[in-house]
Amino acid sequence: MAHVGLAEVLYERDELDAAVRHATAGVALCRQLAYTPPLAAGLVTLAWIRQAQGDPRGARDAIDQAEAAMPNPAMVDLLNPVPAPRARLLLAHGDLAAASRWARRRGLDPRDRLDYPRERGYLLLARLLLAQHAPDQALELLDRLHALAEGQGRAGSMIELLTLRALARAAVGDHQGALAALAEALRLAAPEGYLRVFLDEGAPMAALLGKLATTPATAQPLATAPLPRAHLDQLVQAFERQGLAVLPRPRPGGAVVAGLVAPLSARELEVLQLLAAGKPNQAIAQELVITLSTVKRHVSHVLDKLGATNRTQAVTRARELGLL
Repeated sequence: MAHVGLAEVLYERDELDAAVRHATAGVALCRQLAYTPPLAAGLVTLAWIRQAQGDPRGARDAIDQAEAAMPNPAMVDLLNPVPAPRARLLLAHGDLAAASRWARRRGLDPRDRLDYPRERGYLLLARLLLAQHAPDQALELLDRLHALAEGQGRAGSMIELLTLRALARAAVGDHQGALAALAEALRLAAPEGYLRVFLDEGAPMAALLGKLATTPATAQPLATAPLPRAHLDQLVQAFERQGLAVLPRPRPGGAVVAGLVAPLSARELEVLQLLAAGKPNQAIAQELVITLSTVKRHVSHVLDKLGATNRTQAVTRARELGLL
């Protein structure tokens, strides 16, 4: 159990090599126990380590083993470490429909009376609402969850809730509120070295961190205490290792935005504008006077650089990043 706990701490600090050693050792030892929740927790941690290492197949395998170790999926989230993380992994892999079905089966509703034992499920519901472009509902749910966590002094929950509140506030256009929530999350996170709680939110969080990092201190309506700059620098470097730019790096003829996998070229920006206007490939080819195959190549590059799987998602991501 100690190995599993250390793996969780090391994962959160983004020390993935050490985390995988402890998770592997902990899982092997926990297989000898009749009491299975520690084994399931270790396998869930191992799944997220593999996901962070770019091994989605390994992540799914570990979460499947975790589910097999906990045969009662109806058990409350506080006592069963598998169902909500499994649904979150589905969401991370782009399977919005499966994550939605899970939330419906659990009977989760943003208007529910909230409690700590079911917090993992409601955190998943908030992420689901954000993915479904319902940030107002997500924000209302997150505000209520944060008030509950703050009243009970649960700092770990508050950090995660503040990161999600920052994303939700950005999604509703409250950019000052988003930066304030993110700054408060960083202040709570810095003393304990929390990194993955930010990193696991991907490109939207990278974009928001970029805005916070480049906002002059005198222009920050954020807070009472100064930003933990050393921790912010750590996060910037960690996002860079994941291939996500946080701080802008101008390149000739390209659009560089924090949160992009790579900058968009001038031509790709033109294609993006036409995608946002709902133009099909043939119409784009005619308007830009280029071949259809060239259009398809540009569209493919735009999707890759925005980390999107389809045109609608690409346009949504572009709006979040201020490219449209």
